[in-house]
Amino acid sequence: MTPRRWILFPLLFAALATGGYFIARTAEVERPISTKPPTPPKDPFAGLENEPRKLGSGERPEPKIRLDTEALEKGAIAGQRSLVFADRESMERFLAKIRGKGIAVLGRIDALKALRVGFLSAAELAALLEGTEQTGFIFPIIVPELPEGTIQPGAVPFGNRLASWLGINGYDRSTWGNGVLVAVLDTGVSAASSAASRMRQISLVDFPKDLSQLNGHGTAVSSLILDVAPSASILSIRVADDNGSSNSFLIAQGILAAVDGGAKVINISMGGDGYSSVLQSAVEYAQERGVVIVAAAGNNGINQIAQPAALPGVIAVGAVDASGDHLLFSNTGSNLTAAAPGYALNAEGIDGGTVSFTGTSASVPVQVGAIVATMSNNINQSLNATNAAKLVSSYLNEAGAPGADPLYGGGLTDLGRVMESSTPGIVDAAVASQWVVNGTNGLTLQVTVQNQGTANLFNLPVQVTTPAGTQSMNVGSLAAGKTQTFEIRVPASSDPVTFQTSISVPVNQTDANPSNNRRVDVYTPAAAQ
Repeated sequence: MTPRRWILFPLLFAALATGGYFIARTAEVERPISTKPPTPPKDPFAGLENEPRKLGSGERPEPKIRLDTEALEKGAIAGQRSLVFADRESMERFLAKIRGKGIAVLGRIDALKALRVGFLSAAELAALLEGTEQTGFIFPIIVPELPEGTIQPGAVPFGNRLASWLGINGYDRSTWGNGVLVAVLDTGVSAASSAASRMRQISLVDFPKDLSQLNGHGTAVSSLILDVAPSASILSIRVADDNGSSNSFLIAQGILAAVDGGAKVINISMGGDGYSSVLQSAVEYAQERGVVIVAAAGNNGINQIAQPAALPGVIAVGAVDASGDHLLFSNTGSNLTAAAPGYALNAEGIDGGTVSFTGTSASVPVQVGAIVATMSNNINQSLNATNAAKLVSSYLNEAGAPGADPLYGGGLTDLGRVMESSTPGIVDAAVASQWVVNGTNGLTLQVTVQNQGTANLFNLPVQVTTPAGTQSMNVGSLAAGKTQTFEIRVPASSDPVTFQTSISVPVNQTDANPSNNRRVDVYTPAAAQ
């Protein structure tokens, strides 16, 4: 027999306040980083019946509890809604009307005139509204879990090679990020972390009583930002519990707290499904104030960018391995901005030691670090966050299919090119990508050459070797940063096919990075996989 529902009533709101019914596609809690695996919260409606029951002597009437099937069908948190009011007065009228009505206020954002409410009956909630409010669902947003078996064989880990991959070995990075405050919306940062001396912390979610049980995701994220831009300051905003669980309203609250706290760049290494108008309003609030938001594409291995990375203006970052190859778990989509390191990077754990960090969660702080370093360094003059982000995006290395594509966005982050962008005369011809299109009449190999230096290039010989033989081509001229693509027809094959391309510069020039003058790729047809 179920306990009396008038006793469960306050307990129900306690469950709602901590997240409510949890249905979401999971992405990545990097297992070496979290101290305990994520577990979905219990359904707060489990065991509660809608059938009337005869009251015993002295018992109070029980509230009618109805399953919020509309939210459950959309993957949202049951028994919760966001409300956005036309003005402050209408919000205050609503707050006055709900006293004693079975409606709980679980969060509020005064700047957006928004509330997060919990309820037992959607009909009773609707009866208290004036009709001018904008209602929305609250969606789970989580520290994404990395599904087993989603890292392809042969993927190359980064380890401690991040600086080398970004092209910044040998630079004095001691001033990079100086004067820039970065907000990290995550699980919080350990006091034992090296980031602690450069950090202040806001808690929208309570910390565990035993700090040794702190989820280390936020600590690892912050350490990667400081690895690239060591003089940056961190504003850690804890929006997720130690199971890695948060929601769209909490993320919106975190964004407002970050902007109002003075942050210029916001790192969100979290994601979920479901569009939230309140979250979009929070993003717009930040953008109107010149704050850049960078978020994870997600680790579901699907053609859909996670929220809030999918929102307009948010920089959505996917993951690649140390060879620059797309990682199969990294979500794809036409609104992907860029791809950055995301496999087995050395990061910092909650005890200050080294952990291995994998996922688009790791790619985001690398991109953030590049933007922050560009804002304040000893090479270029200082830039605001928006212009720094544009500069970083304008010096991406071409990857995948020619032009922007769903796997790599605009290309791979190359901070070295950004730092050299004001240095004239750099010669750097690169075989940027080899991409295969499988058509009905065979294969088409698309070879893309990119000028990754600052000097214009002329008369570059290109040699492409396929199973059909070796072909010689020529790049007549290529301006700095530009690309040229050659297409070569190749007979269809059911066996793996090797493609090799090389490019060279004239003998009177010295290529600054000869390692990217040659590329070898193996294409495996679907039938042979």
